[in-house]
Amino acid sequence: MGEHPTRYATTSDGLSIAYQRLGDGPPFVWVPGFASHVELFWEFAGYAHTYRRIAGFSRFLLFDKRGTGLSDRSLGTGLPEERILDISAVLDAAGFRSATLLGASEGAALAALFAAMHPDRVDALILMGGAVTRAWIPDGMIPAIEREWGTGRLLQTLWMNGVGDLEELGRIERAMGTPRAMAEMMAHNQRYDGTPMLAGVQAPTLVLHCTDDPVVPISAGRDLAAGIPGSRMVELPGAFHGSSLPREMDLYVDEIEEFVTGSRRVPVAAERILSTILFTDIVNSTCHVTEMGDARWAHILGEHERIARAAVRRFGGHWVKSTGDGILATFDGPARAVAAARALGDNLHPFGIEIRAGVHTGEIELLGDDIGGVAVHIAARIAAIAGPSQVWVSPTVPGLVVGSGLEFESRGEFELKGVPGSWSLLAVASR
Repeated sequence: MGEHPTRYATTSDGLSIAYQRLGDGPPFVWVPGFASHVELFWEFAGYAHTYRRIAGFSRFLLFDKRGTGLSDRSLGTGLPEERILDISAVLDAAGFRSATLLGASEGAALAALFAAMHPDRVDALILMGGAVTRAWIPDGMIPAIEREWGTGRLLQTLWMNGVGDLEELGRIERAMGTPRAMAEMMAHNQRYDGTPMLAGVQAPTLVLHCTDDPVVPISAGRDLAAGIPGSRMVELPGAFHGSSLPREMDLYVDEIEEFVTGSRRVPVAAERILSTILFTDIVNSTCHVTEMGDARWAHILGEHERIARAAVRRFGGHWVKSTGDGILATFDGPARAVAAARALGDNLHPFGIEIRAGVHTGEIELLGDDIGGVAVHIAARIAAIAGPSQVWVSPTVPGLVVGSGLEFESRGEFELKGVPGSWSLLAVASR
């Protein structure tokens, strides 16, 4: 569900718009594509990595436009002049007088229109994989949405290059909207041509587009750049529109960071280290809240964190953070991580709660007091599918604990949310 609270802004026509805010720096607003979900997109490595990177040099705000995600599902008339009220609403709610706008995919047309109509509120404009005319929408797109939305296939093509779990993608499609609502939204796009308003954009503008974008052709990006006075276009190597692979999304973010800050991040070897990551999660936490009540559950969570910190410290780990009903910690080796998870589980039994745990060894990024990188996502996904009172591990672990006495039982092949490929997971055998 993401790492940051979801709040609501109210538009001048009375709709509730879901948004999240993170980071510290110049205001920056991500105007999403035609469908989004501010909480569920955090489950995919490429987007979580992108959001964190942008938040590293900005006060970053992301939101769901009207009609999709956690925002009100009403489109009203569907006119772009109404839909840009969502941008005004989240700017006001976040206390931003003005901001850099990034319009992604369909959001590019809305961001450009907003910049033309409200030049005093746009410091700079970034258009990523976007278009302002209906020419990019292929014949048969709307019937395909009505027929396929909810299966995961469209999301895989549109934004989630690298994710093969169609069942999971289908779940997120259904959370973003119904087939009929998504088809209606695309029908509005099909009637819109924003070319005339491009000449009115006064903000410094960067246009980013992959040369082999499979959704919006590169010609659409070139038309955008040609229509905005003084804009700069960067054509990126790649055959994706949006991606769950951090290395692909970094192609966009490197250019964005340089445009906003004047320089791009130079990778430093010390920022990445090899570490063992431990994620834990309380089993059936929602049921426990219902049974115990808020006050009792708050006490249990307090005891859980106290016991967890002690277990991490006892086995030489580094406490990273509490995740509410779980923890994130790192260790020098997987045997210590497994021992800490077992100790935590044992010490929580008297409280009538069980945990599940995931352990993975890989490279992590050091982000101040936090950590990031694909390895962190892998450990989190393993913990999410482990059984109650079990510690599951990735295939990197067994070879690192030879001689420790730990034994493992195969649990089969799994696809991990937002992580490419299939993974052979194992459970630590009972003592």
